[in-house]
This record gives sequence, C-alpha cells and structure tokens, in this order.
Amino acid sequence: MSRLHRLAPLALALLAASARAQEATPVVTKITADFGYVQAAGNSQVTTTSVGQKLTQSRGRLGLEQTFNFVYGEQQGTVNTNFLRAGLRGDYKLGGVFSAFATVAYDRNTFAGIERRFEENLGIAWRAIGAPKDTLRIEAGGSVTQQKSTTGVINDFPAGRAALAYRHMFSAASYFLQAVEGIPNFKDTEDWRVNTESSLVAPISARIGVKVSYVVRFDNLPEPGFQTTDRIFTTGVQITF
Repeated sequence: MSRLHRLAPLALALLAASARAQEATPVVTKITADFGYVQAAGNSQVTTTSVGQKLTQSRGRLGLEQTFNFVYGEQQGTVNTNFLRAGLRGDYKLGGVFSAFATVAYDRNTFAGIERRFEENLGIAWRAIGAPKDTLRIEAGGSVTQQKSTTGVINDFPAGRAALAYRHMFSAASYFLQAVEGIPNFKDTEDWRVNTESSLVAPISARIGVKVSYVVRFDNLPEPGFQTTDRIFTTGVQITF
C-alpha cells in the first residue's frame, strides 16, 4: 500500500477530529438532490434515469462534502448506460484564500470497461476569485488509484490531479458551473484523463429548480476495445434542502 494511500484516510480522520473540536462553531448543512427521467415508446423504446445527491456541511474552518451520482439507461430492453460515482471530501481552511483537502472517491463505468476504481487525493486549493457573484477555485495535488477492469485486469498507480471550478450566480437560486480536472498517471505517461462538467440551474421556486448538465469523461488510454470519450447530457429537477 502506498504512503499516500495510507495518508488519505488519516487526513480525513484528522478533519473529522477537527470537526468534533469545533462543536461550538455554528454548523451549516445543505443538501441538494437531482432527478432526471426519460422514457420513449413506440418505434423507439428508450429509458434513462439519472440521480444525483450532494451534502455539504461547514463547521468554521472545516468543510465536509459527500456526493453520489448514478446514470442508468436501456434501449430496446438492453442496458446501454450504467455509471455510478460516489465520493467524500474534507477541506480545512489554512487562512486567507488557501485550504487543504483530502478526498476518497469510487466509480464504476462498465460500458467504459471499468468494473471499479478507487481514488484517494491530497492537495491544496486556492480561491482565486471570491466575488459575490463569481467564484473560481483552483486545485493541485496527488492521488493514488486502485482500478479493476471488466476483464479482471488490476492496475494500481500514483497520479497527479489539477482542477478548477468556476461558478457564476445569476441569482440566489440560479447559477452556471464549469468544472475541469486533469489526472495524469505517473506510472504510464500515455494514460491520462480529463473530466469536465457544465451545469446550468434555473429556479422554479425557492427550493426547486431545473438543472441542465453536460459531462465529458476523456481517457487517453481506454481499456482495450473501448472508446476514449463518454458524454452524458442530463436534464431534470434539482431540490435543495
């Protein structure tokens, strides 16, 4: 087991301990849930379901985040999409515009040849823009990956990670989000991935909105027999608690 692999869970544990130490600090919790469903019948029989969930909690200098995303689709009774991703993240403000973070993530994408993939990340985040309507966060760090293909091939490797996320608020409940991350494999320089997400949320009421999202997942060295790029376009309802 690599050193970073051991340090990521330890860092999350330290962040959790810090949370307990800040019990007197006001706690702010927010939950959002996304739901999308498409069904076509007749000459074409297509069913697509998407579910997303995000929980964030701030405790003074500590921030916690839990995410879950699932997309499932069938065409003519045959499964053609089955993607799942879940993650945990802890951020600790170092002062000013910098913070340290640790994440643990799991994803499964059998139609890209990935049976399961675990990733543990440690890094530093910089809040480059913190205006009332515009925010830009830039991140850099290292990670370790444990990956198993649908053919049973095991591939464990260290990697880097660079990411940015830009958000523009049109109103208190309406915003545009653009996120990009690059993940180079330090073990095999031909193996690198880029993930992007473009999202737009427009409110229907104070807690309900319409969300349109476009996700691109690029793998420069995909599993044998699979394409380099997956694109996921979803529309649905977002509920905020």
